Amino acid sequence: MSNTNQKRLQELDRSEYEIVKGEPDIRGWDVKYITGQKLGVVEELILDTQEKKVRYLIVDLEENELKLLPRKILIPIGLAELDRKDDDVLIPNIAIEQLSRLPEYDRNHLTVDAERRISSTLGREMESTALAATANEVRNENLKAAERKADKRAKGKKLIDERDPDFYTHEHYNLDNLYKNRLHEAERDKINESEYERGLRLWERRSEGGIIETGREEMDDATRAELLKNRRDLYRQRRYNEEKP
Repeated sequence: MSNTNQKRLQELDRSEYEIVKGEPDIRGWDVKYITGQKLGVVEELILDTQEKKVRYLIVDLEENELKLLPRKILIPIGLAELDRKDDDVLIPNIAIEQLSRLPEYDRNHLTVDAERRISSTLGREMESTALAATANEVRNENLKAAERKADKRAKGKKLIDERDPDFYTHEHYNLDNLYKNRLHEAERDKINESEYERGLRLWERRSEGGIIETGREEMDDATRAELLKNRRDLYRQRRYNEEKP
């Protein structure tokens, strides 16, 4: 992953943020296809640390009922919806063929180009300059970008973000879509809240001294696996209890 993208896009558990208590945490929830078949499980969320917004679901296809190759994929947050009644995440606007072509998620290679490929696979028309540049144009741009980055590093300034500044203004990243089926549950004075105010509110984890905690970035694979299992078990228990007559 490019240094800039790695700093900007982080798995929520590995970031300095957490979901506000009382707000819906969809990690561990089932993901359902439009036909009602199980697509997978929300394993984690990808957070944009600059904007403090969720950009992607990491969906584990291990137990999918659609005969898709088991792997982990990224689905832009605006293409997901919460079920009206049950704690399930719905994916109503993605074709199986598109799902089958999504690349496997790799935390260390979530580059700008990888994001463009995901968006293109899911039907977004990208600018021709981003997707069909000639070899010379690409080479020249890479050289210029490398020179700019080297100059910024030398001056001790922040690295340049190579992403189109309007990339996340697309409907694929509209967080309102996630909650549109549950607006009937919102209090009357919250109907006109913005997407950030209404959904997946985030807060910075801080110690008593006001320093942002970074301990979760040190989480080993075994601890992380146990955390994911616990979320999944709690979800299943809650859903089972809700469905009891």
